[in-house]
Amino acid sequence: MRRSVRLLLPFALLAALVLTPTAMAVHNLDQHSSNMTKLFQSPNTSGAQGGSATNSDLAFWGDRAYVGNYGGIRVYNIANPASPQLLGDFRCNGAQNDAAVWGNLMFTAIDRTQSGPNCGSTDTAAHDDPAGWEGVRIFNVSNPAAITQVGSVYSDCGAHTITLNPVSVSTVHLWVSSYPLRPGPTCGPVRGVAAGKDALHGVIQIIEVPLANPSAAREIAEPRLVYPGDPDNRFDPAEHNLGPPFLMMRACHDIQIHTKLRIAAAACAEQGQLWRIGADGIPDTMNPIWVVDEVTDSDGPGGGDTQVDFWHSATFSWDGKIINFIDESFGSGCPTVTPTGLTTPKPMSDSGWMFFYDAATGQKISQMMSPRRTGTYCSAHLGNVAPTIGKYLLFNAWYTGGSDIVDFTNPSTPFEAGYYYTGRAPADPTLPQTTPAANTWSHYWYENQVGDDDGAWSYGNDIPGGFQVFRTTMPIVDIGLTRMNPQTQEDVFQCRIALAPGSLRAGQSRTVRATARLRPGTAILPNQAVGDVPVRFRGPGVFGNLRADRNGVARLSVNASRRGTLTVSIPDVPNMRGCRATARIAAAPRGGGVAGGGAGLTGRRP
Repeated sequence: MRRSVRLLLPFALLAALVLTPTAMAVHNLDQHSSNMTKLFQSPNTSGAQGGSATNSDLAFWGDRAYVGNYGGIRVYNIANPASPQLLGDFRCNGAQNDAAVWGNLMFTAIDRTQSGPNCGSTDTAAHDDPAGWEGVRIFNVSNPAAITQVGSVYSDCGAHTITLNPVSVSTVHLWVSSYPLRPGPTCGPVRGVAAGKDALHGVIQIIEVPLANPSAAREIAEPRLVYPGDPDNRFDPAEHNLGPPFLMMRACHDIQIHTKLRIAAAACAEQGQLWRIGADGIPDTMNPIWVVDEVTDSDGPGGGDTQVDFWHSATFSWDGKIINFIDESFGSGCPTVTPTGLTTPKPMSDSGWMFFYDAATGQKISQMMSPRRTGTYCSAHLGNVAPTIGKYLLFNAWYTGGSDIVDFTNPSTPFEAGYYYTGRAPADPTLPQTTPAANTWSHYWYENQVGDDDGAWSYGNDIPGGFQVFRTTMPIVDIGLTRMNPQTQEDVFQCRIALAPGSLRAGQSRTVRATARLRPGTAILPNQAVGDVPVRFRGPGVFGNLRADRNGVARLSVNASRRGTLTVSIPDVPNMRGCRATARIAAAPRGGGVAGGGAGLTGRRP
């Protein structure tokens, strides 16, 4: 899930931002919301002449963060998130070097033709060098200070992004998304056709990796792509006012999968699509569940309508009910208005927005642009939905808008709940234009701990500024995980309730204690309480609506009017499925009647 074409082109904005680490340390110009604090920032030194190579994407495993850049991968210990410790700075040339991690294996996506598959390679003079290589590299990262390469797999058009799918305990699949931005060794209308490939690319490529023998990784499938309903079934650069080096394409840029629900949200250049994933781990790309496109800006720049220039990324809520799609607006200088359409001249349209869709129907619920844009402004880029119980929070990167948090608990009215960026705002006339601005590639929530409900930890990777750590203060219940490949969601969260006592008697007053915790899952840290959620008590003569405390506990004094069943339930809330538990209510003792002449209850927490 990475920056698409912009970083592969010599645009003036990017050139101005790629400065030396010394020049980038402009902390006094940081701008942020009152609830968001930056605690750490570290540029890499992998670039030429000691400068910083372009920083790209992130992945997490346990208490380690894997931080990509075009010159390699840095590995940090984040057991103390406020003070990361560098464990290794591994040099391995190749854009984009986006990482996915599984145990002691790391996979990196390479989307620039190299002189060879191994580290130490250089960029070839020509992208379509027939002797060149691009694709996926595989590494053993058990010792971050001494990472070793253990394999590689070539892929047509390179690997712009990779999505990891753990199909079994012994095997993972890597879904390779790419497109003919430029011709490659076996990609595009000349070299691709000569190699027997589709000139438009027209596929994603799936690599199978046996975990016990990663050097045996190989491509096993090439699911074909279609754009249902699109008149020419392709992304035509001319419709977006783009010339060379852009080529015609039918391809995807970024895919997120929900392994438990077996669905995939795919941002496929011309369309957003939702796919089913088969039992074999292969998606049904030819028969999307639905497709969406925003093709018309009926009221022009500054109006209420928008159009999508390029479907760039997709993100599920953890319950799979909402999908966030993001448009990456094209053009030099990162515009928010671009010329798009079939006519000449092409009408100017608002672009670069994010969108929220109902996953069940494909209906658009809302759209949003950062409220802080000043002058020219880049679109959103890469983020993830935090596993917060009762709230939908998208942690997101906005290119020159830095890192932010979008609250879409009510998907029809999303709003920015926090933000942080370093340096000047784009085109800010009050500061020298040599002052570096934020240009943030990715920003993700990740917590490898239990019980931190006073705020959120998140991690950014700024293109010139490097690895960043943020703490946001807000009352939330978020779930600690053992790992996070942001393009892969491995769990459906569901609560479970324990009741004490487990049996009651009519006419006798007892305090019932309900304790809510998460059910065990694939990547869920154990013994996590579910706090601050509604808890409903129902039974004969019993009616109580409470909220669990931060430890997941709700107590109610119960005095049932007759025998029956006490049902305690938590309804579905954003990101979590509900649950229920029952307790038997025995009949009142013979001749004892009902104490107090009826049922009594107290709806207060002690």
